[in-house]
Formats: sequence, structure tokens, C-alpha cells
Amino acid sequence: MRAPDGANAESDRVANMKLYASLASSFARKIRVMLLEKSVAHEVQMVNLWEPNDYKTTNPVGKVPALKLDDGRVLVSSSLIADYVDARYPDPRLIPADFEMRLEVRRWEALADGTMEAVSASLYEMRFHDEQKRSQAWLDRQRGKVDAGFAALEPMLGRNEWCVGGAMSLADITVACHIGFIALRAPQFFPQEMYPALTQLWKKMEERGSMKRTAPPPA
Repeated sequence: MRAPDGANAESDRVANMKLYASLASSFARKIRVMLLEKSVAHEVQMVNLWEPNDYKTTNPVGKVPALKLDDGRVLVSSSLIADYVDARYPDPRLIPADFEMRLEVRRWEALADGTMEAVSASLYEMRFHDEQKRSQAWLDRQRGKVDAGFAALEPMLGRNEWCVGGAMSLADITVACHIGFIALRAPQFFPQEMYPALTQLWKKMEERGSMKRTAPPPA
């Protein structure tokens, strides 16, 4: 029997899929959590994007996640992969079939992803440029995006238990995965006292087996 919180990855749903991921990627974690919640058997290959490798033969743009299907095709966007996984393995539904609810889930996902992308851009600038060569204007612009993103998401959640409707969805997974990375690696971008609703959702999500199994390592 499938564990209700995605604690077990294996089931009778045999799938010959390979997920390319990085332990530090919250976008890849999003897909890993989805697959665990659905108990879809799959192979995971970790990729170190900072070391020389032949990964671009799989994904020409060199990003994770990427999902190689059993027919050889490769999906290279976390949003596209999420669509495929939920349509191919609809139990449990993480992207609602109802149009309006589906739109809301994707709206949450897009806003959370965009916020995380601004965090990633900031961290890249700080990691690969000496302090004297960093563009403060660029960093300020990215920080503005991060602050605006979380400021929009917080009232959207409000006092609701879940982001959309009465059950966990891709929206909750996306928000929790991104906040989990930020809280661990760059907590200055997410002052928890400013976003109590999002913080409560994230901490609740981190108790799920699927989230525990995919937790990013310390910096």
C-alpha cells in the first residue's frame, strides 16, 4: 500500500524513467517530491553542474531537472516535467483537473519559481564575482524581485491550510521546496518573521516523508 505522505518510492507503478537532478536544486526537488508522493518507481542520477561532464548531451541548456522518458525523449523544464508526471500518474492529483483550480496552482508555481530564480541569480553573482566586481544594481534588482514575490505569496495563502483548495498540490510542493533551499543556504532572502503563513506551510510540508527524503544537504 502506498504511504500517504510519499515516504516510499517503490510501488507496482513500474516506470523506466531517469530523473537528472542536483541535491541543491529546489526545482529538481519539486519533481522528486512529486514522484515520491505518487509512488512512481524511477531512477535518479545526480549531476554536478559545476564540474566538467557530458550532461549537455542530455539537456543542451545544462540545467536540472531533466526527465528522460522510456521512449528516449527528454523533458527539460520543471514545469513541463510536472505536467507530464501528473498527467501520466494522476493518483494523487497534484495539478487539479478543474480549469480554475489548475490555473491557480500554476499561478502559484510560476510566482514561486520566479522568486527562486531571482534568489539563484543573486547567489550566482555573489559566488562567481569578487566583491569589487559585483553589480550592486543587479543584486538590488534581484532582491526587489524576491521581496515582491514573497510579499505577494504571503497574503495569497493567508489563513488557508493549503495554497489552493482543500488538499496539497504542486503549489504547496513548489513553495516548500524553494523556501527549504533558501532557509538553508540563503536565509537573508526569507526572514521568517515577515512571512508567518508561508513559514507555517513550509514547516508543515517538511514533515512529509517525501520532503524528508529529498532534503538538501547543508551548504
